[in-house]
Amino acid sequence: MTAPEHRHDPIWEQALDWLFQLQARPEDSALKEAFEIWLCADPRHAEAWRGVSLTWQAMGAVTPAHVERWQGTAQPAPRTKRRIVRPVAAVLALAACLALWLAAGALWPEGDYRAVTGQTRQLVLADGSTVMLESGSALDVAYESGHRAVRLLSGQAFFEVAPDAHRPFNVNAGGVSVTVVGTAFDVELTDRAVRVAVQQGQVEVSAGVENQSAALLSPGEALRIDRGTGLAERHNIGTSDIAAWRSGQLVVDGISVGEAVDRLRRYHRGLILLQDDALAAQKVTGVYDLTDPASALAAILRPHGGTVTQITPYLLILDRG
Repeated sequence: MTAPEHRHDPIWEQALDWLFQLQARPEDSALKEAFEIWLCADPRHAEAWRGVSLTWQAMGAVTPAHVERWQGTAQPAPRTKRRIVRPVAAVLALAACLALWLAAGALWPEGDYRAVTGQTRQLVLADGSTVMLESGSALDVAYESGHRAVRLLSGQAFFEVAPDAHRPFNVNAGGVSVTVVGTAFDVELTDRAVRVAVQQGQVEVSAGVENQSAALLSPGEALRIDRGTGLAERHNIGTSDIAAWRSGQLVVDGISVGEAVDRLRRYHRGLILLQDDALAAQKVTGVYDLTDPASALAAILRPHGGTVTQITPYLLILDRG
């Protein structure tokens, strides 16, 4: 079965969506052709397809369409030896299987410190600095005599750094470096971007991109660095809105629906599938309740004609109405 660290991987979710569509419309030649194009576009697509297919087979469903694309010359088992599952029932069964897998994911080590889905976690580091980890986040800590370093592996964290002029405090998130002496700030790492927002003091942010100078941020300032292009966007933010997730709120201002969905994935104990690129690109501004991800998603999508279909409590599909 696919490892739990892939449970929010957008490529894995695309593979899952392809599986649903191919099982529901096995005679659709245009769909098969589109699937072939997707499968060959990136080696990661084939890897994700293999993982999804293995999950499907493990629960005794019909052999996935195009299974030969990852099995090489191996032949799928005869259909007479497999239980035929209708598409809707298969989706429900797979969702149930994924629910058990996601629950087991809490046992997998990831970083020195983790905050499980639906919970935040407060840490006090060796120097007295404090870190609040958001739901679904992970952090590594490496303190030495000359420096204090942490690495945000996933999710979001709010740091309140104990002053020490002789040992700067450094946070690395997806190749973006944040350096301070003593201050309070928030760092978020997603597949799309790294965001840094300052509540107190000043921080220096460097993306490590050639010819890109470091940015110095003051209270009420934030920087978003696109992980694909390296482009940095600077904007102002109310200091009371920084790390609003600590009080159970998602505060967004002009970000894409896709990015808002990424944030809510950290609070949902299952899968959220969003395959409509045009819907994902729409902009959203507002305050949403993190304790009820399904309702928050519905509120985010409603102005853009989107809907949330709940297959099970663990599987939400987002699409146009």
